[in-house]
Amino acid sequence: MERRKVQPHTLFMALASLACCATSASAADSNFFAGLDFAIGAASGSSNTVDGGAPFAGGGIVTDVDFGGTRMIGGHVGYRLTPALSLSLSYRNTQGDIRWNANFPLFAISSAFQGSAISNAILGNLALRIPLSTATAARLSAGAGLSFNKLSGVAEIDRATGIFLADIENHTKLRPTAQIGIGLRHHILPRLALGLDGSLAYAGGFETGTTRSGNLGITDINPYAITDVWRKNIGVSLTVDF
Repeated sequence: MERRKVQPHTLFMALASLACCATSASAADSNFFAGLDFAIGAASGSSNTVDGGAPFAGGGIVTDVDFGGTRMIGGHVGYRLTPALSLSLSYRNTQGDIRWNANFPLFAISSAFQGSAISNAILGNLALRIPLSTATAARLSAGAGLSFNKLSGVAEIDRATGIFLADIENHTKLRPTAQIGIGLRHHILPRLALGLDGSLAYAGGFETGTTRSGNLGITDINPYAITDVWRKNIGVSLTVDF
């Protein structure tokens, strides 16, 4: 199963760069800002697929869609229109495990599938800042954009015996995405803010490829689709004011 790992030294260098910017920026303030975002969360989804898999099998009916915990890493750049209102562009890489079952009534058999659901999303965001004290503010945000949603490393096993049946072709779909969030920002340095955020995101849908390779060789299949995927996240951010 495909996994993406963020190297510790890469994160360290990014954090060090942010801290350096926060302490060495020129005295002439601008309204630009940039930062890093990290989050963990949970996801849910469903499926309307009733003809998945090999056509001769009579159509696989997808049930029991289940997501594991998710992990997100990303970044943002933005501009303050006013002290209270800002625009930003953000990138989010979110990934986690996914599982589902498919029943084939024609043969009275059932398969289980497991793999990774990976999203690479770009969003435009609008945020409202509500001061709570000199250093702390509440933040409300909303964003929309596009997400490249990929099902990767999906394997099919027989539910009755646990025997491996096939690997399913990876596939990426471009889907609209949207997110709303609420959080806090606290300036730990004059130009460096630490954030705590909660968000709800609509991630669109995912779909497998159209071939499987395994016990029947390489054969064409109708894709399995996972739809209406929602993600709930809680995370932290570091933002530098320039």
